[in-house]
Amino acid sequence: MNNRLQRHGFTLIELLVAIALIATVLAMAYGSYFAISRSARACSSRIALSEQGRETLEQIARHVRCSYAGSACDKTEDAEAGSDQTQTEPADGVSCFKGDTDAPDGEVLHLVTTSGLSGEKGATDGLFEVVYRFDKRTRELALSLARFVHASGEAETRDWRLIADEIESIGLAFFDGEQWHGRWDFADKKELPRAVRIEISGQNESLQRYDYSTVAYVSCRDYRTETLRAVDTK
Repeated sequence: MNNRLQRHGFTLIELLVAIALIATVLAMAYGSYFAISRSARACSSRIALSEQGRETLEQIARHVRCSYAGSACDKTEDAEAGSDQTQTEPADGVSCFKGDTDAPDGEVLHLVTTSGLSGEKGATDGLFEVVYRFDKRTRELALSLARFVHASGEAETRDWRLIADEIESIGLAFFDGEQWHGRWDFADKKELPRAVRIEISGQNESLQRYDYSTVAYVSCRDYRTETLRAVDTK
């Protein structure tokens, strides 16, 4: 009687081939997953950086458009006793509008506006004193926003909030109706600019960058200042 031997299981060579095939498939799957994951992170980082730049630009533009220089920002005095002519001067300690990209203290924009922060309770109606400070060293832009109270000339401690980082540069230019200027001071000009050009550039550690710019037209110009200018030119 012949007994036939029957094999059970796999040989060593078959096991090695199977392991090699599984390892190849896993390596391909992991490589694809890693590439997709890296691409997704890069895309997410770019989107976040871009959104930050766009939102920051829109916020500054909104504050500029609603710049205010009414009675709360100036005092009207008689130019001469018994004269009906008046002159408009900023009240002590009040900065109705001041902008300078190269300001030594980093406060690139300081203004009074009728626009607060949208979506924030108690910060949408009334007058607000807004200051933007850009730190070139840390590439951070901070905002100080508080209810505007007729200034008494006393300095107050500001509360700052970080609104944007990884900012490469901020550029501001101010239009007087005829030409653009690199800086603007209401105390000297006795009026608000007609428009402000705002440019923001950002770049993160991955060298991803954005460049946004817009022109914000000042809609809340003081009618009394315009009247005084018209009288002076006659």
